[in-house]
Amino acid sequence: MNRRNLVILLDRLQEVVESAPKIPLSGRSLVDEDEVLDLIAKIRNSLPEEMRRAEALSSERERILEDGQRRAERIIAQAEEQASRLLRESEIMKLAQAEAERIIEEARVQAYEMESGAKAYAQKLLEILQESLAENLSVVESGLEHLNQMD
Repeated sequence: MNRRNLVILLDRLQEVVESAPKIPLSGRSLVDEDEVLDLIAKIRNSLPEEMRRAEALSSERERILEDGQRRAERIIAQAEEQASRLLRESEIMKLAQAEAERIIEEARVQAYEMESGAKAYAQKLLEILQESLAENLSVVESGLEHLNQMD
């Protein structure tokens, strides 16, 4: 269940409570217990979906970081292989060393940039999810507080 459905369920719960008949002189309302409990159960069932989405985002972040690391290692290995090949050619040994160092440094810079980008992307996704979960939790807590105040 997505965030929108969760909000719809919470809106429906609020509607049930607000539209319930009032008990005169008591400030209390009569709500349909089965309907309220059914809505609360649906809300509870939707929360694990948010948690699964958080886990999926975390896994995606790990996958992106691992992919970036593998690519960086592959670039470094290619750079080292190229450097080794250049060093074997004796007539351009000094040029080969300089070029190999440049390639290795470039590979390290690329690897760092890829890893930084992957971390930033994962951070942003997790912040969005954290905000969404915080909003949902706030709505649920508000609903529960509202229900508790009715007692």
